[in-house]
Amino acid sequence: ILFGRDFQDSAGNWLTREVFEQTITSYQNAALNDTGIPLLIGSDEEGGTVTRASRNPNLFDRPFPSPQELLLSSSGQGDPFAADAREKNSALLALGINVNLAPVADVSTDPGDFIFDRTLGQDAAATADYVADVVTAMGECGIGSVLKHFPGYGNNADTHTGIALDERPMETFETSDLLPFAAGTEAGGGKTAVLVSHNIVQCMDPDLPASLSPAVHDILRTELGFDGVAMTDDLAMEAVAAYAADGA
Repeated sequence: ILFGRDFQDSAGNWLTREVFEQTITSYQNAALNDTGIPLLIGSDEEGGTVTRASRNPNLFDRPFPSPQELLLSSSGQGDPFAADAREKNSALLALGINVNLAPVADVSTDPGDFIFDRTLGQDAAATADYVADVVTAMGECGIGSVLKHFPGYGNNADTHTGIALDERPMETFETSDLLPFAAGTEAGGGKTAVLVSHNIVQCMDPDLPASLSPAVHDILRTELGFDGVAMTDDLAMEAVAAYAADGA
């Protein structure tokens, strides 16, 4: 996985396209020479506040816009989300990035929510349509998609900085939060992955973060019928430090 620092050199300067492509090619060559199996090379290119590759001006003319920015600038003609997804992900694939950890499938309509700026900012039905459009377009481009953050971030605190306890009832997930994930996994046709959050979702498992909870993963597998790749959110985040040996 490539973070912002991986698009820069040791001095913090943006890598040129030539150097970046050579670096990615060297990774793939090393894997192929050693194992004969190519690498999945991913990055977070959601648009808006979470953009890794497109912040490098040597690779892109501008950072990609957020879903909400796309919605506001839409003329009402065509599908702005699919068009943006095709442009973005075709460009990533050309750089050698074959997995984009997007789209954000969380439902949030409250600007006060931590996750709001990264979401569509609309209700579950609109978010489900958005997710399905983006996943379909990404599949057409030939790049892997990742739905996040299962089972839905809601109005919880930032798990980068500490534990977040989600006290919402199961009914809220069944009638809202799970719908975009169901739409995305169906649109992905087995070629999308699901990223599980570090929120402690009380109605599913009151003791463990969702990412580490067999009960939460069982809901993903049984209620959504998802049999693809499930991954955790970043394990360097503070919300899971307490569950590791000596917090390491």
